[in-house]
Amino acid sequence: MNFSGEKTSQTLDLNQLFPLSLTQSGSFDLRRIQYNSFESVLQALSIPTLLVGRSHTIELANDSFISLANNLDPVGLKFSSLFLDNKELEHQQWLEHAIAERKHHVKETILQFGDKTVWVRMHLRTIRLATDHMLLVQIENLTAEKELSMSQKYKNLINIFPIGVAEFAPREKLSRNLRPDELWRAMLTFRLVDANTEFAKMHGHRYPDTLVGLTMSQFFPDIGKSRRLLAKWVNNDFQTLSFERKEKSFGRPSSNFENTLILNANDQAMLGIWWLKRDISERKRIEREMLRAQKLDSLGLLAGGIAHDFNNLLTAILGNISLGLSYSDVSPKSLERFQAAISATNRARDLTNQLLTFSKGGAPLKKPGSLADLLKECAGFILRGSKIRCKCSISNNLWAVDMDQGQISQVVNNLLINAVDAMPNGGVVLVRATNADIPDNDKIPLKKGKYVKASITDKGCGIRKEIAQKIFDPYFTTKKKGSGLGLSTSYFIIKKHGGMITVRSKVGVGTTFQFFLPATSSSSNPSEETEKLSVGAGGRILFMDDDVLVRDIAVELLSSLGYEVTPACDGEEALELCKAAVAQGRLFDVAILDLTVPGAMGGEETAPKMLEIDSSLRIIASSGYANSMVMSDYASYGFTAILPKPYDAKKLAATVGKVIANNPPGHEG
Repeated sequence: MNFSGEKTSQTLDLNQLFPLSLTQSGSFDLRRIQYNSFESVLQALSIPTLLVGRSHTIELANDSFISLANNLDPVGLKFSSLFLDNKELEHQQWLEHAIAERKHHVKETILQFGDKTVWVRMHLRTIRLATDHMLLVQIENLTAEKELSMSQKYKNLINIFPIGVAEFAPREKLSRNLRPDELWRAMLTFRLVDANTEFAKMHGHRYPDTLVGLTMSQFFPDIGKSRRLLAKWVNNDFQTLSFERKEKSFGRPSSNFENTLILNANDQAMLGIWWLKRDISERKRIEREMLRAQKLDSLGLLAGGIAHDFNNLLTAILGNISLGLSYSDVSPKSLERFQAAISATNRARDLTNQLLTFSKGGAPLKKPGSLADLLKECAGFILRGSKIRCKCSISNNLWAVDMDQGQISQVVNNLLINAVDAMPNGGVVLVRATNADIPDNDKIPLKKGKYVKASITDKGCGIRKEIAQKIFDPYFTTKKKGSGLGLSTSYFIIKKHGGMITVRSKVGVGTTFQFFLPATSSSSNPSEETEKLSVGAGGRILFMDDDVLVRDIAVELLSSLGYEVTPACDGEEALELCKAAVAQGRLFDVAILDLTVPGAMGGEETAPKMLEIDSSLRIIASSGYANSMVMSDYASYGFTAILPKPYDAKKLAATVGKVIANNPPGHEG
């Protein structure tokens, strides 16, 4: 009786070998049968069989067992010595349990014969020979079955891997003693013998079977490069080789792959090559984003270093021009020159604001607003008088967004200007906007939530791929008169708004810039009233700024509007003046504090201490560069309003006037 190939447990039916009178129970007496006769019976069996004595020593092994055991004759060895796991006590207990119960026992295990490992199913029955109890052990060889099962499990496991796996093999064993050039040439002829589904998909196929038989050289688009790669591998004695490669095949977009080659060989021959392949396109995209962010952060440090001082100078320039115009009657030509100076100063202010966008403290001053209105206004302004016609496709129920209207206008204007430049002979710019609900684990790298998606598309010359990858980098430009800050500024503005911006372009077809902004449930606010320069209603103002030019011009401007102004150069002086005012009963109505004072107490630190002295005081935060969130969330820091630098006389008067109007002079401390 042969057990090989059967999955159900089988044992030798001794009733067929001996009379029923001898085998009527689980333990039977073979005293009337000669041992030699019984041995002959066991030797005749095709089933690997052992006879194990009461001391657990193997007394007999038939020829079938010796063949299974790689010609090892185990007679005289302990039964437990056959097992791979070396759990001697456990195997002894199993034998004793079988003898005590006198029942048929079955166990699957692994036997070790030298360097040969065999999966088996062992059947134990107790027998009695003369006065001795012995164990009859019969063995099914399950190795082929187990190997098939493990192979199938392995293939199932490989198929669920998120990486591609393929096996290449030579038509016949290849000696490792060949010359290096012969080895790598031979490897290019290795044929694919197996692969998982992921590997097939990476090469444009649904099933791996369609790739079987293809040579390794057919998977390398650049034969010269692949030869150099394999030659390097051979020269390094086949140490596991990893390399990255960008591929475009079977009409699919280019993807970045991380590849690993592992040699399957013994001491004498090469049996094949394992090729592991993983798509790292998303990782590469993230790395580019991180590098770009690092560049922008570096630019932010530069911007933060110059913005405060530069805006102080611009504030002094604008203030002095305003005062000069108010103190004298000028001719029309002189007025034209003054207006040109103001215009140039405002352009310098815009450039500074662009740089401030990169700074870590340049948080957007966000309010709920309508992106639909902003897109239409910007398009009307930028495209007016050009050869470009605008076509808008904007959803009627577009959600409101939290945005800094000035910064987002800057983004849209930059994108529209690029569209105009891309179509010098005229054309159509398509402006789209729609609602977008981004789920968890979406391909778009945004947090789950509601967004407004906007895009600006031109039908211009398009952008080459190598340029598109750098287009958001600071100072990168292809324009002769470009600063290289427009798109990098746009990128950083959208990022600081919690959104993202991307570009998609095809040479000769056109370009689409697309950006997402988080939606808000709040309704958009109406536009603020136009600021007017008017004489103040009176009141006492404490003005603190470390820059003497700004301090002097602000004092003169506010004094000319009817306010009583007391200057201070830093927070310590401002606090002393505030204490003195309280002690004298002549409280300040408004304090204007510069947030950044190098080497001394600035406005952010001064404000809460000042409110401890006079809790009714209204404080305005002013800064040309805020390295905190004060300017975007001023109320949380105890401020009543903000006054960003540079500001002119109108802005200064309007801000102070609004605060005074809500807190008339003569308040009680």
